[in-house]
Amino acid sequence: MAESCYAKPVARIIKVAHFEAGLIGLDQALRNVHVSGISNEEEITQELLRGIRDLGNYISPSRENDYKQALLREYRNYVANLQREASQKNDQTQKR
Repeated sequence: MAESCYAKPVARIIKVAHFEAGLIGLDQALRNVHVSGISNEEEITQELLRGIRDLGNYISPSRENDYKQALLREYRNYVANLQREASQKNDQTQKR
């Protein structure tokens, strides 16, 4: 059976303030923001928040700042992982 070109968003659990929260499509939202080229942290957090809400996640207005901090942390980790992977590929290419 052929795979659909529209993959279902994956749910991930992240630490938000002092609790854990499940978010659908976080990886997709992180990727979308990274590809957009946004570099201002406030814009990054706003776009991530909008992105995960658009994917069906409910974020209580009273917890919005907690989610912004958690989303920015996840975004920084995402970018760091991409940079680490690119560096490893570069190192492997130079060894050949």
